Amino acid sequence: MTPCPICSSPKTKLQFKLIFNVHHCSHCGFQFCPDAKFNKSLESDLNEDTRERALLNLRKENFQRIINSLKQHRNSANTQGLEVGPGYGWFLEVCKDHQIDCEGIEPETRFNELYKQKGLRVFNGFFPQDLPQNSDYDFIAYNDVLEHLPDLKGIMSSNYRLLKNQGLLIVNLPIQSGVIYFISKLAYHFGVKSLMNRMWQFNFHSPHLSYFTKRTLRSFAEESNFEPIESFPMKTINISEISDRINQDKQQGTIMGMAAKIGVFLLFPFLSLFPDTYCFVFKKRE
Repeated sequence: MTPCPICSSPKTKLQFKLIFNVHHCSHCGFQFCPDAKFNKSLESDLNEDTRERALLNLRKENFQRIINSLKQHRNSANTQGLEVGPGYGWFLEVCKDHQIDCEGIEPETRFNELYKQKGLRVFNGFFPQDLPQNSDYDFIAYNDVLEHLPDLKGIMSSNYRLLKNQGLLIVNLPIQSGVIYFISKLAYHFGVKSLMNRMWQFNFHSPHLSYFTKRTLRSFAEESNFEPIESFPMKTINISEISDRINQDKQQGTIMGMAAKIGVFLLFPFLSLFPDTYCFVFKKRE
């Protein structure tokens, strides 16, 4: 039996038998995969060109909402931020548009030329060990990244250490209560594992290692000396970009792709009621 990495409860069970096994904590509701790891070869079934087209407008729209929240809770003048795992650098671009000073730390070097072209400051490496010494920040942002990271207790401890007094921790991630995750669980119980494998991104080079509930994330943050101050849903899908979103999986067959598109169209009205992604804003306690 594998203890829960969040609450340390031994009351966990094997929840999903997928490419990698997913465990569920009966005490706090956290779901985690202890066996999946970041594939440093970067080889996977992810089509990066299609992924970029599928996510660019959606992510920038969501990032505007996050920036509005950041400005509400902290004066943006002389604010120094860090984004962990900036990927294409879209959040850093939005920060730059709003005159907010934000740098990033990113393990993948293939984005370096893009960062240079856009005038973005990004360190190559892993958080927190590859940051410059004596780094400190007014905010740290995780945009669809925290669920990919191991050692979450160590991550939260590093967040606390690196944030200045009253610093903000911004976490944007998928949650278990979303409608698409619910449908994937239902499909799994009828013997269809492909949807749940896709939700955990087990066929991509950076799989999910965890799935939070809203309550579990808030409790975890509070136990790590952070105060919850705001949360709000993120937009999950732009209807005009559904094809690119589905086709980012290079192993997606034509029939399964068509079925997925039909399913998303049917589910689209429910995404605002049961969103799959939420943003949480926490403040460092003294």
